[in-house]
Amino acid sequence: MSVTRRALRHRIARRLAPFLSGTADGGSTVTLVDPARLQDSTASADLWADSWIHVIDGPNAGETRRVAAYDPAAGSITVSRAFTHAAVGASYELLRLVAPEVINAAIDATLARCWFQTLAPLTALADGDMENPDTRAWRAWNATVARASVDADASGGTASLEVRNTSADGYAASTSLAVRPGQPFTLEAMVAPGGFTARLSVRNLATDAEVDGATVAGTAWRRARLTFVVPDDCEAMEVRLGGAEADAVTRWSQVVLLAANRRRFPLPSWVRQRQQVVEVWRRAAEHPRRVMTAVNWWRTTVNPGPRGPELWLEADPPPSLGETLLIEGLRAYAPLANDNATTEAPVDWVAQGALVEVYRHLNRDAPAGDVARYAALQRDAALEFQHLSRLYRPRATRRVMLSGGW
Repeated sequence: MSVTRRALRHRIARRLAPFLSGTADGGSTVTLVDPARLQDSTASADLWADSWIHVIDGPNAGETRRVAAYDPAAGSITVSRAFTHAAVGASYELLRLVAPEVINAAIDATLARCWFQTLAPLTALADGDMENPDTRAWRAWNATVARASVDADASGGTASLEVRNTSADGYAASTSLAVRPGQPFTLEAMVAPGGFTARLSVRNLATDAEVDGATVAGTAWRRARLTFVVPDDCEAMEVRLGGAEADAVTRWSQVVLLAANRRRFPLPSWVRQRQQVVEVWRRAAEHPRRVMTAVNWWRTTVNPGPRGPELWLEADPPPSLGETLLIEGLRAYAPLANDNATTEAPVDWVAQGALVEVYRHLNRDAPAGDVARYAALQRDAALEFQHLSRLYRPRATRRVMLSGGW
């Protein structure tokens, strides 16, 4: 079940306490009034002094200020620096111990330590899995490109590239790829034609001629696939994804370009450590959605060139024409770019790990008298995070390979 960054932050802030969220009934650029939640005849004026107030929505959305003064009788707060606009009607949150950006950073740091098991194809294309946060790896011609979500029918991946034509035969083109004449390649992609005619093609950049192409029609996600041999006059090529009709809107995911008979391949950019690769699978040319066999022998190696991901994969025997390779790997959950961004990571796992990070921050910056207290809280939180890690982190089973290996 997915959870937003805001919901995670509120869960963590409640553990840190005191914490409050509400909606302002009145106020100005320097005051916020909420009698229903802030008015308290028994409270001290010091309760929210020096706290952080963060505006969630409205014209001041995303703005954070320190509390200069709290009036419990009036149920009002005065901020140390004026908001851009009056705070009337704005949803807000009050955090006593740390600023919201500290918790946000703690959440992202924890997500990087929380792994899930996934299956991902190897591809020579930059952003072939469409999971980069931007679309710079794909150049548009007679079309616009944008990142879009992907559903289960796409057979893997969490994002897709939407190509929206502004004229007939629009497309998104990959970055240029250096090739050798006579080199055989397999190219496949998952595409949702959306009722239009989707086209997957390869272009010879030396002659501006098409090397090969395939068209796919329909509405649901399906696989487009072709095999080709690099022409004698071709030293650089690009892959194009698009639609035939002037108003075509097509979505693309898991675009795989793989050289046959090669033994070394770039790993996905999210593979930063060798132990993230659990197994390597070979997908047959026939029935590619169902038939997979384990690669006989493989190992991770260091990138042999100056560009690309740090780690590569060496496999034997190499894939034949029409075959593709997939890695079974342990991948970290992605960071959350904004309060509405969601993650599928277990909520209690992430929240506990973020508490460890927040207590580390407090321990580092706390007055001398509070250091021991925050150190103890950090230690207890770390023990609970370790317990949850044993519960949630995948336990990968690796084969023992007698010839070569790690």
